[in-house]
Amino acid sequence: MPHNSREDDLERRVESWASSQGSAEFPSEIQQKISRMLAPSLTPVKPLSSQRTLVLEFLAVFTACAIALILILDKAGFHLMTALQMTLIPAILFGGGILFSIALAAGMVPSARRRLPPVVLPLAGLSVIIAMGLLFPWRTSAAFVSQGWPCAFLEAIITVPAGVVFLLLARRGALFASPGLGAVLTGLAVFLALTPLQFQCMFQQAPHLLVWHGGTALLLILLGALIGQLRRHRRIS
Repeated sequence: MPHNSREDDLERRVESWASSQGSAEFPSEIQQKISRMLAPSLTPVKPLSSQRTLVLEFLAVFTACAIALILILDKAGFHLMTALQMTLIPAILFGGGILFSIALAAGMVPSARRRLPPVVLPLAGLSVIIAMGLLFPWRTSAAFVSQGWPCAFLEAIITVPAGVVFLLLARRGALFASPGLGAVLTGLAVFLALTPLQFQCMFQQAPHLLVWHGGTALLLILLGALIGQLRRHRRIS
């Protein structure tokens, strides 16, 4: 949003004072002007739910959408996976959904104390990669690309609207655009997309899953982080 001349003048005066006065007391005149400028923009807001409630809301949407998509899409993968694969892969993906939900709920409240260590979310993604590499056979076919790109496309098609839904839910809080927020939002949507994708995919081999499922997930999360960085830069500038 463009600044008007009054705001620009006030900003220049604040910057000039800050550079010349150091830790001196902030002038009351500038304090009053800032208060008068901010007052019209202050409006009553609905109190935000507790972080636990927010996490449960994200998980409810995650679970409902995953189940609906599993029921709608083909279930060829369901008939090809072993009992161990059907147990561990959904459990890991749902566990990732929990972690990303916690991170997103914390991002809605700038002063939230319950924040996950930065290493936790990458470990969630790494656990999916390790599970794909260990639980599924290492076989490839001559039609590796033609078999794989439809899965990557479907994953993106699910991730984009899912990310929009989670963003709309998260906008009730005080979100600040950043690469981290973009990655968390996209990560939650990606873990949602991977769940029905696993059940519908008829190519249950490690190379296919690692490249077309896991590789696409990584690219989408990086894209989400880039979008967050661009939006942050746009707000600052």
